[in-house]
Amino acid sequence: MQDKFSTKYSGCDELINCEVMVNYNHSIVEAAVKSADTPTNCIDFGAGIGTLSIIFREKFGIEPQCVEIDEKNIRHLRDRKFKTVSKLSTSLPNAGLIFSSNVLEHIEDDVDILKSMEAALDNKGIVFLYLPANMVLWTQMDVAVGHYRRYNIKDLRIKCQEAGLKITKIHYADSIGFFASLVMKLVGYNGESGMGSVTSLKFYDKFIFPFSKWLDRFGLKYFFGKNIIVVANKITSAEKPT
Repeated sequence: MQDKFSTKYSGCDELINCEVMVNYNHSIVEAAVKSADTPTNCIDFGAGIGTLSIIFREKFGIEPQCVEIDEKNIRHLRDRKFKTVSKLSTSLPNAGLIFSSNVLEHIEDDVDILKSMEAALDNKGIVFLYLPANMVLWTQMDVAVGHYRRYNIKDLRIKCQEAGLKITKIHYADSIGFFASLVMKLVGYNGESGMGSVTSLKFYDKFIFPFSKWLDRFGLKYFFGKNIIVVANKITSAEKPT
């Protein structure tokens, strides 16, 4: 878990393992780029070791500014030639896209971070969030990587509005992953040789996730999923309550 007193991230090994999930990772970045209409001044908030930042760079020609506080992760990012800063601030150019994948759940005061994202957006920019869904799916893996919570759509609407953000799109993602996470809850998380291992992640990414993505497009994303996608922009002065 990370807060103002602790910058260490406990899930670095999991980040490295998840680099084998090529289809899954590309899907997240592709969804963000499509939502933002190929933006300039992209910020990857909580960039980790740069797994998704590399996809922005190599597939879409977008060079993100990486926000990261964990020293080990920063070393990975610098090895990959990314510019890094430790926090969102007014010293950064206003962003057309603030992208954050599986990060806010690690931060105790997530509303404060959402407020910082709102302040860092340009007037037409968007925030794209990819977050773990449903506390019913809470497993030992959430504990292992330092989660404070998993999200639901109702709470995200409230938190974004409190931060001055208007949600323009919100839905679940990875519908089959919902059931895979339930299985993990029953059999247990095992990052070495069982559910959560590199072998299991490769299998899921190659054989299960493409079908899950198809089912999402078919409409299941409006009912359930392992994750939630949020697209939001600034609430204009005209839209603010008087």
